[in-house]
Amino acid sequence: MNMQSKESRKGFFKKFPGQFWLVVMFEFFERGAFYGMMSFLSQYFVDSLHFPKENVGIIKGVIQPLLYFLPILAGAIADRFGYRKILMAAFALLGGGYFLTSQMTSYTAVFAALVIMGFGAGTFKPIISGTIAKITDESNSTQAFGVYYWSINMGAFLFPLILVPILKSINPQYVIIASAVFTAAMIIPTAFFFKEPAKQKEVEARANKREQTGLLQTLANAFEIIYSPIVLLYNLMKKSAAWKIIISLVLVLLLGYSVYSYLDRSPASAKFPTIGIEKENTTLLFSVQRNMLKKAPYELKSTSPVTLTIYKPQHINNDVMAKLLRELAEYPGLAAVTENEINDYIKQSSGKIEISCELAPTASTDISIESLPGNRYKVFLKSLDNYISYKESLLKKLHETPTLRGITINDCDTLYQGLKGRSFFPFFVVSLVLLGLLIVAVSSGRGRKIEDKLAQGVTTMGFRLTTMLVPVVIIAAWFIPGVDTLGKIIVSVIYLSAMSLFIIDKSDSRKFVDHGKFLLMIVLYSGFWVLYFQMYDSVLWYVQAYVDAGPLNHAVNGFLGIFGVKSNWFFDVEHVTAIAAGTIILLQLFVSNIVKDKKAMPTMITGIGFATVGMAIFAISAHIWVFIAGVVIFSIGEMTAHPKFISYFGLTAPADKKALYMGYIFLYGVFGSSVGSVLGARLYVHFVDNLNQPRTLWLVFSMIGVITIISLLVYNKFLAPRKGKNS
Repeated sequence: MNMQSKESRKGFFKKFPGQFWLVVMFEFFERGAFYGMMSFLSQYFVDSLHFPKENVGIIKGVIQPLLYFLPILAGAIADRFGYRKILMAAFALLGGGYFLTSQMTSYTAVFAALVIMGFGAGTFKPIISGTIAKITDESNSTQAFGVYYWSINMGAFLFPLILVPILKSINPQYVIIASAVFTAAMIIPTAFFFKEPAKQKEVEARANKREQTGLLQTLANAFEIIYSPIVLLYNLMKKSAAWKIIISLVLVLLLGYSVYSYLDRSPASAKFPTIGIEKENTTLLFSVQRNMLKKAPYELKSTSPVTLTIYKPQHINNDVMAKLLRELAEYPGLAAVTENEINDYIKQSSGKIEISCELAPTASTDISIESLPGNRYKVFLKSLDNYISYKESLLKKLHETPTLRGITINDCDTLYQGLKGRSFFPFFVVSLVLLGLLIVAVSSGRGRKIEDKLAQGVTTMGFRLTTMLVPVVIIAAWFIPGVDTLGKIIVSVIYLSAMSLFIIDKSDSRKFVDHGKFLLMIVLYSGFWVLYFQMYDSVLWYVQAYVDAGPLNHAVNGFLGIFGVKSNWFFDVEHVTAIAAGTIILLQLFVSNIVKDKKAMPTMITGIGFATVGMAIFAISAHIWVFIAGVVIFSIGEMTAHPKFISYFGLTAPADKKALYMGYIFLYGVFGSSVGSVLGARLYVHFVDNLNQPRTLWLVFSMIGVITIISLLVYNKFLAPRKGKNS
C-alpha cells in the first residue's frame, strides 16, 4: 500500500514537465510577495508614513485596474515577442517597484513605485497561465490549473500568516524588502531554466510574423477582442435597413438616458447611528458603527465632547465592558455611566440623526448647514470639485453644531458618495460605442495598417474628420464636470484605445464572433465573482454585526487551555479569509483530481452551485458554526469552478494567442469586483442597515448565483466556442 502511494505520487509529478513546476514556483513567490505586502500596506501607509486614508484609497484605486487590465496588453506582447523576455521584464519591474516602495516616504514617490510594481504584476499574470495552457493538454489541464490555483492560495496564506508578523515586528519596511527580494530573485531561474513554451512551428510562425507586425500593430491587435462587440454591431447594421433603424433608435434612447442620468443630481441622504449621553457637565457622544473594520472593539477619544465609537458590538464582553467603564470613569461626570446604559445604547443605535446633503450655490461660503424639525439637518455644498481638499472644513462646520460632533470623516465620505448622484458611466459607455462605430465605418475594408490606408490614398473627409475627432474627444474629457482627475485619466486612455479600430483587420467577421462569445462567457462567469467579492465586503460587515463567535472562541481557548496555554483568542473578520484559503489549501488537489476528467462547463456550474449553496447557508443562522460551514462550502465551490474555468479557455484559445486570451480572462475580476462591491454595499444598506433583514440579503445573492448557473447553461447550449479552433 505504501509502495502504491509512492508510485501514485511519482506518477502525479511525472504528469507535468519541469517547466510547469518552475512556473508554479514563480506563482507561489509572486503571490506570496504581493499578499504579504498588501496584508499590512494600508496600516503601514497610515501609521508609519502618515498618509491620509483617502489618499491610500486613491493608490489602491489605481493599482487594482492595472493588475486586471495590463494582462490584456502583456498577453499580446508576450505572444508577439516571446514569454521569456517579458517574464524577466515583469520580475524586474516587480522587484524594483517593491524595493522603491520600501525606500520612499513621500506620497508621490510611493505612488510611482507602486505603479511600477503594478506594471510588473499585470505583466506577470498572463504569462504564467499562458505557459501552463501551452504545455498541458486535455488529459492534465484541469489538474495543472488546480495546482496553479493551490500555489496562489498557499502563497497568500503562508506569507501573511508566518513571514509578515516576524518581519513587521523587526521593521515594517523589511516586509516590502522581502517582497522585492523574492520577486527579483526569480530573474535567475527565468534566465537559466525557463524555456519558450511554444512548439517549434509556433516559434517559426512568430519569427515570420515579427517581420510584418510592429509594436503598434501588436498593441492594436490586443484590443480587437474587447472591441469585437462594436465591430459585430456595425456588421449587424450593414445587414439591412431594418437593423440600422432599430440599432440607431436604441442608441439614441440610451444616449438620452445616459445624459439624463449624468445631469440628474437628486438629493441624497445618509443616516448615522449617533446619540448623546448627558452626564452632569460632560457630554459623551456615542456612535455604533457596525460596518467599520477595526481590530479594537471600541475607540474612546478625549475630545470635547468625549466621543465613544463602538466598532464591534459583539466583542463587548464582560472584560471589555469593565475596561471601557474604567476608561470612562477617568472623565469628570462620566463615572456614573453604567453597563446597562452602554448595552441599551448599543441596542437602540439604529439611526437617530438624519442628514441630507445637496449641491446648491450659497451666498458667502461653499458649506452651509440648515437645521430642520425632528433632529434633521441639511448640508449645502457649492460643488464637488476638490472635495478631498475641503472635507476637513466640512467636518469642522458640522462639529459647530453640538449634536453633530459625533460625525466622522467616514461619515463625510458617505455624504460625498451619495452626492455624486447618478453615474457618469452610462454616458461614457454610450459615447465610446458611438465613437467606435464611427471609426469602424470610416476604416472598414480599407486595409489593416495605417500605412496601407495612406498608401491607398484614404483621404476622404470622413476619415480626416474621425482622426481629428478622437483627440478632440480626449481633450474634452478633461473638462467633464464632476469627474475626478483619476477618472479623467482613465476615460482618456480608453478613448485613445478606440483608435486601435483604425488598424485592426476587420475582414474576418467569424473571428469577431468568436471574440464576442469569449467576452460574453467572461461576463456571465463574473456573476460568480460578484458573490466571491462579498467575502471582502458585505460578509465581513455581517460577521461584525450579527455572527455570534462565542462558541468558537470558547472552544479554541478551551482547547489551548488543555495544554496550559491561557488565551483570550477571539474570531475576527480577517479569519474569514484564512478559513477560505485554508480550505482551498487542504482540498484543492483532491477536488482537482476528482474533476480532472469531467467536462468543463458542467464542472464550473457545479462549483458555482456549491458557492450558491454556501451563500444561502448564511441565511439559515448567524451562529458561528453555521457561518463557517457556509464559508467552507463556498470555498469548495470556488476551487471546483475557477481552475476549470482557466483550463477551459486554455484549451479553447487559438494556439498563437494563448497569452492574449489568458490575459483577457482576468476581466472577471474587473466585472466581479466593480459590480460586486457597489451592489453588495447597496444591498447590505437596504436589507440589513435599513430593514434589518440579513437573511433576505443572502437569499438575494443566492439568486444571483442561480441566474449565473442558468445563463451558463444557455450559453453552453447555444454559444459555446469551438474547441481547439486555430484562428
